[in-house]
Amino acid sequence: MRALIIGVGQCGTKIADLFSLVDFEALALNTSRGDLEYLKHVPPERRILIGENLTGGKGVNANPILGREAMKRDLPLVMRKIGSIIGYEDVDIFFLTFGFGGGTGAGGTPVLAEALKEEYPDSLVVAIGALPLREEGIRPTINAAITIDKLSKIADSIIAIDNNKLKEGSDDISRAYERINYTIVERIASLLALVDVPGEQTLDASDLKFVLKAFGSFATVGYAKADANKVKSLSRLITRSFESEGLYLDANIESALYGLVAVHGPPEVLKATDIFEALNYLTNKIRGKQIFRGFYPDPREREVEVVTLLSGIYESRSIEDIIITAKRYARSFMEAKEKAENKKKELLSGLPDFDDVYAKGGSELKEIPYREYPDIEGIGKRLRREKDD
Repeated sequence: MRALIIGVGQCGTKIADLFSLVDFEALALNTSRGDLEYLKHVPPERRILIGENLTGGKGVNANPILGREAMKRDLPLVMRKIGSIIGYEDVDIFFLTFGFGGGTGAGGTPVLAEALKEEYPDSLVVAIGALPLREEGIRPTINAAITIDKLSKIADSIIAIDNNKLKEGSDDISRAYERINYTIVERIASLLALVDVPGEQTLDASDLKFVLKAFGSFATVGYAKADANKVKSLSRLITRSFESEGLYLDANIESALYGLVAVHGPPEVLKATDIFEALNYLTNKIRGKQIFRGFYPDPREREVEVVTLLSGIYESRSIEDIIITAKRYARSFMEAKEKAENKKKELLSGLPDFDDVYAKGGSELKEIPYREYPDIEGIGKRLRREKDD
């Protein structure tokens, strides 16, 4: 199958850069020239600075209104570039990577998603977005909530990554963000690498597209990996991939409509009994009861890798926290704004206009007719005579 990764904004282009490192077709879009130049793996000809006449190439300072306008202004250029990359071959899925809390990504991604849905109706548009940390404050939270609302009406699925997982490790902030970005790429790349590959039971592109065409709901990609000689229970490893330790979104997987599980590893470890025990458990656990399966015995492998995709999720604590918090912030802000406006009206009410205070023709504002102005030229001559005397 063919996928095109399009990174939007600082967070999104960094993720796209890692996809490019592992040989995926990638395009990077940003309002910041510096951020585009920072990329290491996306070829320069596939980096597009958008909204330059609006921002001067200096970014939008987390303002999604500017991000949206920047994407709109240069959308024809972006779509032409996408068309030149695609050529005459079909693209099965567009993956749009971005940060929910930023400006360019939050504002521009819904605009691009809508354009892609219109231009390529047979392709899926899947948003992969990083949710902001709780400590980042009001603006990123409101940006995220509004962007979630917009994308849920356009994208086929939204794969949300909860950045609050950053706090679970002891890495410094740079390495923590790198770890999250690498995790996103590892999971998606591992899943795509197994699609249409021969196996005992093969997942094809139509299976993946069916699972991801989920009405703008949320999806999450779980992952588990272990050395083959250390796997005591394959069933437990598979189960770990779709439990909280294997997911990067706090979601109620019981609300999922669809699932997809790919298991890859040495043949002697892929025991049928263990695999079906775990998959039957997952099938009974999710609401939709539909699980697509792929089994890939590979004698060259020394590790067992499990990738799980769950979609059609409508219950997620990570998402609900953001929406509820954003509503509270927004309500509080609007109330404060209304209070300030009412205070201003109350303070300034009753003031007269200038015309009421200064009567026309009064001594304070007596107008001098033009004919009564002194003769400037005459005054100048008189002053020169007095100086000469």
